[in-house]
Amino acid sequence: MNNLLNLKENTHHGDFILPFTTYHCEFSDSFSFVPIHWHKEMEITLIKKGQGIHKIDLNPLNVEEGDIVFVKPSLLHSIEQTANKDIMIWSTMVFNLNMLNSALTDGCLIKFFAPIFNSQNELPMIIRKDSPGYDDVLLTIKRIFECYDKKIYGFELELKSLLYHLFYIIYSNKLVKEKKVSTITKEVSDTIKLILKFIHENYEKDLSVEEIALKCNFSEYHFMRFFKKHIGMTCIEYINNYRLETASSLLSNTNKSILDISFKVGFNNVSYFNKLFKKKYNITPKEFRKSKRMCK
Repeated sequence: MNNLLNLKENTHHGDFILPFTTYHCEFSDSFSFVPIHWHKEMEITLIKKGQGIHKIDLNPLNVEEGDIVFVKPSLLHSIEQTANKDIMIWSTMVFNLNMLNSALTDGCLIKFFAPIFNSQNELPMIIRKDSPGYDDVLLTIKRIFECYDKKIYGFELELKSLLYHLFYIIYSNKLVKEKKVSTITKEVSDTIKLILKFIHENYEKDLSVEEIALKCNFSEYHFMRFFKKHIGMTCIEYINNYRLETASSLLSNTNKSILDISFKVGFNNVSYFNKLFKKKYNITPKEFRKSKRMCK
């Protein structure tokens, strides 16, 4: 799951030969949200259990078991657990749409895929149980996951044919629409990406709001309003959440001391780190680490 927590620049979904991969994920006490990020690949997520909030293009969508979520390339998106609800479990496929691009120009490419590549057509953001063609879409997506996970010799041929079939179902049920104007401008989207890239690359340092505001040529006051409006929390809250999520991973997967981890993720005061950690997870870092080791 850690790959999903990185920004696009640090993430590789599949490889050059087969630009496709899957993730099978489950929220827990130590992992309750996937921070806002983006990548050039298409992303399709099947919610297998529980409830959550999937933000796409900064629009929140309440998702639940059975929902199928589509994230077009380069759109900002994030996922978080819905408070006081069943833990969310989901599977995601991430792939480059170019793998469906023909080496030769043909009618299929021009009529169906070029409008998607060029963002002229709008794929559905979410397909629910009452959507047209839902059963066929669900079955095909399950077959795609099974095909990729088993990797039987020649699976690449079946994988590609299933992806084509998925788009056939989407088109035949008239789920593809002409593109509407994005709810956020490209300028706003690019600014958010710049801010998040800077935070994710520098969270270990002593970051200040003033420093980040200067990066996007905002006054500190305007920056704080901009960030809260589009991200849904203050900049400091976001930085601390990102640091705490990173710390929880280090506590679970390394033998570094709590003091070293607190400094590693950008906290200069271990007492303050302990206080924020307990506020977020309801237990101390030491108790958290002990509980994770008992579960292994």
